[in-house]
Parts: sequence; C-alpha cells; structure tokens
Amino acid sequence: MVLRVEYILVVSLVILFGFIFMEQPNDVKAIESNSSKELYFKNLSLIDLSEKGIENRLVSSSVIKDGDSFEFEDIDITYKQTHRILAKKAIYRDDFVYLEDNISLRRDDGFSFVTDDLKYSMEEKIASTDSHFRLDMNGSRVSGEKLYYNLDREEVSADRIDASIIF
Repeated sequence: MVLRVEYILVVSLVILFGFIFMEQPNDVKAIESNSSKELYFKNLSLIDLSEKGIENRLVSSSVIKDGDSFEFEDIDITYKQTHRILAKKAIYRDDFVYLEDNISLRRDDGFSFVTDDLKYSMEEKIASTDSHFRLDMNGSRVSGEKLYYNLDREEVSADRIDASIIF
C-alpha cells in the first residue's frame, strides 16, 4: 500500500478549511481588550472642499476615537476662511463640538471673544456658552454670560452684559 502525496494534501486542506469555517468571529480576543481607545491620530487635518475652494478646516495635534466620540487636543476650526475657533481640548459627539480650556473665536474683521467652554454645532454653525465670556470688536469690549453666536448670519446675543462701546 502506497500513500500518495495528493491524498495527504487534500486531507490537510479539508482539515484547514474546517478550522477556518468553524471559527466564530466574535471569539476574537482583541474585542475584550482593556483599552477603550479605538483609533489614535497624530497631527490630523480635515478639509471640506467646494467649488469655491476650502470651506471648512479642522486641525488637531492629536485625536482619540473613544466609543461614539472623538477627543481632540490643540484644535483649530476654520469656517469659510473668516472664522477661526481655537481651543486646547475638545470632544466631538452627535454633530456637536464641546470645546474647553483657552477658547477663542476670531473673525477676520477684528471681532473676537474668549470663554472657558463652548458648544459648537457643526451642522447649524452656532457657537454658544453658558459661562462668562469677553468679546472685543474695534476697541469696544463686552463681557457677560450665555453667549449665542450664529456664524452664518453673524448674529450675537448674550445675557447680563457689561459693555464699553467705542463709536
């Protein structure tokens, strides 16, 4: 009786395919790891282009995807080349960016404000804060609470303001 090499190879392939098709994909050990981080990016740039050129730009020194949110460090959001939002930390979740730590919003015409925390709607282009803010424009200074700013219409509203307006 002679063993043929072809039979040994066929039996080996059948056993190999058996192991491959019997393995369940949900048995992967990486899913049960101790780390909740899913992705990590360093020096990330996202650019939104249109026929007119660059519409929006987001730049961050590091980004971590954790579950359903993204955590940014040193974030710089530019909207239509006229508005620029800067912050040390931010979290993106459900089409909102929650910014904190050294936040400033600047327009190219000299309008700017600083605050401690800011909620920015990516879809509606609305920035709002319930905390204290300071707004500067052409030498005038306004401080107050609960700022609401529509970037498209360039409308601002606030509560409890203290203003020093220069005409």
